[in-house]
Amino acid sequence: MKRRFMKFLALGLAASMVLSLAGCGAASDTGAKASGKDVELNFYIWSDEENYIRKVVDAYNAEGRGATVNLNVVPANDYDDKLKVMLAGETDADLVDIRGVAQSTQYAEAGALLDLTDRVKNDSSIDTAKYGSMWDSSAVNGKFYALPTRTTCWALFYNPDLLKEAGVEEPGQLTWEEYIDYSLRVAEGLKGKTAADGSPLYAGYWVPWIYVFYAVQHGEYADAADTTNLRKGIELLNTLWSNGSHYSYADVQSGIYDYFAEFENGHVALLPNGEWCVNMIMQDVEAGKTNVNWEVAPMPVPEGVQAGTSWGQFQFAAITSGTKHPDEAYDFLSYLCGEKGSSIYASTGMIHAYSNEAAKDSLIKASGKDSASVLFDAIKIQEQPNTTNYSEYLNVFNENAQLYFLGEEDLDTCIANFEAQAAGIGK
Repeated sequence: MKRRFMKFLALGLAASMVLSLAGCGAASDTGAKASGKDVELNFYIWSDEENYIRKVVDAYNAEGRGATVNLNVVPANDYDDKLKVMLAGETDADLVDIRGVAQSTQYAEAGALLDLTDRVKNDSSIDTAKYGSMWDSSAVNGKFYALPTRTTCWALFYNPDLLKEAGVEEPGQLTWEEYIDYSLRVAEGLKGKTAADGSPLYAGYWVPWIYVFYAVQHGEYADAADTTNLRKGIELLNTLWSNGSHYSYADVQSGIYDYFAEFENGHVALLPNGEWCVNMIMQDVEAGKTNVNWEVAPMPVPEGVQAGTSWGQFQFAAITSGTKHPDEAYDFLSYLCGEKGSSIYASTGMIHAYSNEAAKDSLIKASGKDSASVLFDAIKIQEQPNTTNYSEYLNVFNENAQLYFLGEEDLDTCIANFEAQAAGIGK
C-alpha cells in the first residue's frame, strides 16, 4: 500500500507542474453564499457536471440541514490534474467528483477517500439495490469508498425525419450485423440529398473513443485472455467507417465534424452515443440553438447477446479521507446520490444512478420523449472493470486499433501486436 501511495503521490506532484494549486483555486466557483452555519463543505466537480449538480447543491442548501455546500467548478480538461494534486496532499476539499470506477479504485487504494461501507450499510435512506447490477462491481476489496451520482448508458439516438426522407422505418432492437445493413439502406435512401444548409447527409456517426464495446456487451474487456470479441468489434467499426454509411474514421478524427453538432444540425440520421445527449439537446432547444427531431432506440447487440444489453459506467462522488466534517459531508453525499438527487437529475435530462420509476417518468416528461425510457430499461454492463492497471491494457489496445483504422496495420497484425504488448503489462 505504501508503494502504491508513493506512486500516486508522484502522479499528483507531476500534475502540479501542469496545474498549480493557486490556478485551480482561481477556477473555483462558489455555488452558495455562506449562511452563517458553523459547517461549510467544499465540493469539487468538473464543469460538464455543473448544469445538474448545481441544482442539487442549491436545493440542499435551501433545506438548511446544518451545512452549506460550496460548489467549486473546475474546467473539465483540467479536472483530473487538479484532483491528483488535491488528493495527494493537503486539500480544502471535503467532497470530490470522480470519473468512473477505475479512478475511484485508484484513489481508494491510495488512501485518499473515506471508507463509506458502514455508513451506507446503516443508512435507511439509501437502497443500494436501486443502483442496479453495477453497484457490486464498484466495490474495492469488498468496501465502498464512493457513491454513484449518475450512470452513463449508450443507446441509438436517431432522427426520424431523416429516416422518413430516406424511406426507411424507424429502428427497434437490432443486432450489429442488422445495424450495418440498416445503415446502408439509410445511406442509399439519403444519397444525393442535402441538409437545409447544403451539407451532405450521412446515415451514421460513430465517435472515435470507444473501441471495446462489442467485447463489453459480452462482459469482457481489453484485458481478456481471449481477444475474439475485441477483434470482432474493431472489424465491425472499420466496416462502418469505410462502407460509406458513416462519417469516415479520418473525418471523425479530424476535429472538423463534431458528433453532436452534426446530429443537431440534421446532417446525420443515426448516432450511437450516451445518455448525456438528452441533456445536451434539451439545453440547446431551450437556448434556441436547435429544433432537431430525435428519438432513442436500444443499442444494437452482438448475435446471441440478450436484447437491451448496453454499456455504461457510474460517475461518482466521494468524501476525502482528510475532511474535518465526515458526518455533514455524508449527509450531503446521500442527498446527492439518493432519491432527492435522482429526481433533480431526471428533470434536467440526466440519468441518475439511483434509478426508479419516478425518475424515469420525470425524464420522459422533461424531454417529451417516451422513447427515452430505453435509457432506464437497458441492461447495462460496466464499461471498465475496477482493476488498477486496466488503463494500460486499454491504451495499448486503442493504439493498435487506431493503426488498423488508419490502414497502417492489417487486422491480424493489429491483434497480434496487441496480444504481445498486453502480455508484458504488469511484469
